[in-house]
Amino acid sequence: MNKKPSERARVPPIEIRAAMLEDLYKVSHEQQLRMAQFGQVKPEIAIKYSGYQFVAVGKRLLYAKEWKSFADFLIGYVPEVFDKKWWAAEIVKPQAERNQVCEWREAMRRYAKTQQPLPDGTYRIAHSGFSAAYLTFAYDLYVVEHNGRLDETLVGRLKNKDQFQGARHELFAEATCLRAGFRIEREDEKDRTRKHAEFVATHEQSGLKFSVEAKSKHRAGVLGRPGTPPPHDKISVNFGQLINSALAKNPPHALVVFIDTNLPPRAAQRLYAPRIEDCREIPSRLLMALLDRVAREHNGNDPYAMLIFSNHPHHYASPDELDPQRNLLAVSARNPAATVRPALHAFYTAARLYGNIPNEIPAR
Repeated sequence: MNKKPSERARVPPIEIRAAMLEDLYKVSHEQQLRMAQFGQVKPEIAIKYSGYQFVAVGKRLLYAKEWKSFADFLIGYVPEVFDKKWWAAEIVKPQAERNQVCEWREAMRRYAKTQQPLPDGTYRIAHSGFSAAYLTFAYDLYVVEHNGRLDETLVGRLKNKDQFQGARHELFAEATCLRAGFRIEREDEKDRTRKHAEFVATHEQSGLKFSVEAKSKHRAGVLGRPGTPPPHDKISVNFGQLINSALAKNPPHALVVFIDTNLPPRAAQRLYAPRIEDCREIPSRLLMALLDRVAREHNGNDPYAMLIFSNHPHHYASPDELDPQRNLLAVSARNPAATVRPALHAFYTAARLYGNIPNEIPAR
């Protein structure tokens, strides 16, 4: 039965429809730009009320009067996660005994005080190594909590000075997987019948599952480790043991290993600088020797889906030195199945987003 004219939806005039279409395209474009910069994670949610800035993080609502930028929020965010009483007790410890992230935050605040503030009281400065270390850590922590994945076990390891380095790299792996559009499920560590990877990552678009491991290279005198750091020109670039340790877990799904090489910037170039052959880039001889050795130990096959080598040498800078160059290299198994390639590319694309942090708190 035909509707009466009065019952039909009223169609807006053509000029209003044109404006509506323009707005829709603008929103779509902004969403695409945001995804390209920050990945497939939930957008920031915030509101100002009664002189306070409120920011939603997962199921929590945090607030303060002094937050004028997203960096301001991140500065106050980590102590909230770690527990303010714990943080206050940590800060009064001798510098050498503090948790590393506490020292990064204090060094960042000291560095900011040497800079000239803008008229609105905020700062726009080139990041020192320590400020970049703190802010990238805080943002990865925020991404994981805001997307519903932060648990007390990981927070406990981050608060433990001896476990911080490995836990920090696992946090990077989790944040990367979330940015790449993966769903994360932790394995049951109470199951003692087999070894477990850090977590299982399911690609939302394809449904493919991957077992994810995060391995970080410890070095004497670096990131709170005991001992004296070796000379930068004599530092080890052999990571076979880390790869074999991940492979030994014999995970149920195709394995992706995040490897933190933890190298000073100059030494990192020995591993990461590519070679040019037939007008194309190929990995360095050091890295190819490592990959070939792993393959030989597994009957000539690459026993992983992807290795993601990263070097974030923030902590090798002095507290007031500019943030050093980072490195990233992803190596997929030779001749992977065509159905797996898009998901592996998503890992790599998201890992490149590390260090991208929003500047502003959304206005509302």
